[in-house]
Amino acid sequence: MSPKKGYILVEGHGEVKAAHNLISRLSHELDLYPPWHIPRRWPNLHLWEAKTSGGVKAGAEFVRTKPDAGALLILRDEDDNCPKELAPLIAGHLRTLNLPFPVVYVLLHPEYEVLFLPCLERMDFPPWDRASWEARRGIKEWLSGQLPKGRAYKPTVDQLPMTRQIEFQALRKAEVPCFGSLERALLFIRDNFDTPGSVYP
Repeated sequence: MSPKKGYILVEGHGEVKAAHNLISRLSHELDLYPPWHIPRRWPNLHLWEAKTSGGVKAGAEFVRTKPDAGALLILRDEDDNCPKELAPLIAGHLRTLNLPFPVVYVLLHPEYEVLFLPCLERMDFPPWDRASWEARRGIKEWLSGQLPKGRAYKPTVDQLPMTRQIEFQALRKAEVPCFGSLERALLFIRDNFDTPGSVYP
């Protein structure tokens, strides 16, 4: 039997390679060693069941069919909504599926690029100029505004190289809330890797 691996579902094109780098590096630092598959794009991860395509339930059931599935991480931007409301709601639904591996549902608020903010200066950007890390949506546009004229931030081009420059200790020191959630989620997988039906949060 092949060793168990972790599966990751994301929504954006740029997050496929970037999230794989992020999760693999952070897992190694946390002594979580199952290999992670390259993330799979899956639409409508803010919905339990989608009328058109995707949705969390369909994504989880898709991963259930994989014989090497040892864990599932669902990672998406939460934009303008409140992670404290949606994450427990989706987690409650996930518990009803009684999946044969641990599953975690993590919302990056307001968007993936919030993870760059404490590390901007080492990425050759000026420091973030808002009152909090999660002050508002629009980090992509702010990043574009700091670039030379004619150059715009593009997730498919910039997300992976900027992710490679993230320093986890800087994120911890800055107390970026959604990074704390992500780290706790990976620790949950580490401590519950062989526990069917376990869900975070």
